[in-house]
Amino acid sequence: MQSVRSGPIARSISCPLFLLAMCLLAGCDTPAKDGSCVIGTIGRLPLDSYKNTPVVRATINKHPVLFTVDSGAFNSVLSEKYADMLDLTYSTGMVRTTGVKGTELQRIVQVDDIGLGGATNTNHAFAMTTQSFGATKPPQPPLVGLLGAEILLATDLVIDMPHHQMQLLDMKRCPYPAPLWKGMMHTVPIERDLDQMQLHLQFTLDEGKPIQAIFDTGASRTVIPLRMAHELGVTDEMLKKDRASIDFEAVGSDRVTAYHHHFRAMTLGDFTIHNPEVIIMNNDTLDHALFGADFLRHHRVWITTQHTMYVQHISEIPPDEDQPQPSSAAPGTAAK
Repeated sequence: MQSVRSGPIARSISCPLFLLAMCLLAGCDTPAKDGSCVIGTIGRLPLDSYKNTPVVRATINKHPVLFTVDSGAFNSVLSEKYADMLDLTYSTGMVRTTGVKGTELQRIVQVDDIGLGGATNTNHAFAMTTQSFGATKPPQPPLVGLLGAEILLATDLVIDMPHHQMQLLDMKRCPYPAPLWKGMMHTVPIERDLDQMQLHLQFTLDEGKPIQAIFDTGASRTVIPLRMAHELGVTDEMLKKDRASIDFEAVGSDRVTAYHHHFRAMTLGDFTIHNPEVIIMNNDTLDHALFGADFLRHHRVWITTQHTMYVQHISEIPPDEDQPQPSSAAPGTAAK
């Protein structure tokens, strides 16, 4: 089954509480005064891949679980399949979510305790879905839902698939504009829309006009709607020659066909990816493209709370690099 999917887009139900908890843990209001860089680790989580999307280990009410890391999901989501096992508390609220297959009305549940690699938050609200996120085998914990943008965009976020870890970092006590990474790195302009809980960027296909996209780590591949494909010169006759699938996971219940189309090149910032496979959806539910998690397979990204995403290709990471532990650093040691 394909795991090409758009995360929920819905009204915020829990961000202020989570932000408050994050600041209390990391000391957000105590900037360094001596010019040093102090990086606060809010959470460090083991990172793996499931159906080509990143997943992390966490706990819900002390139960070990896996979450899909989904920057395209407005709110974090749990599958109702695990409601009893996780001791969830149902609320009377409802939230409407939108995905590539349409819309879905979801209940809201309260989680007493969520553990994120050292960080703990209490009384966090999740949307509840009938959707299943995949089966795991013991000793792996169950994959119970999506870790959404209200958590992922609250701090600096490092997704490092080459080293199998994800970090939530407090950078308010570090004056440097770049990560403390060794080796060559690249910058990609981003826009953080905290009203819609979306991370926006631009890319091009075959040197066409810039495509507005949401960076959606819950989508296994980059996705564009049919309308955009037509604007790029992709015809219906060309799509008939592409591999097509309908058995992919997504919010909604509409019947949608996904065409696996190859372009000559994709450009993101100063990266060029040759012969990329892009999913073309044969409906126009989306008014934007989704920049998917396939990019993360060979890159690590540092998404800042400003307007920049730093990127390193796996070939640019020094082979002798010791994984940096967030700590104090002397002035002038930031990567340029």
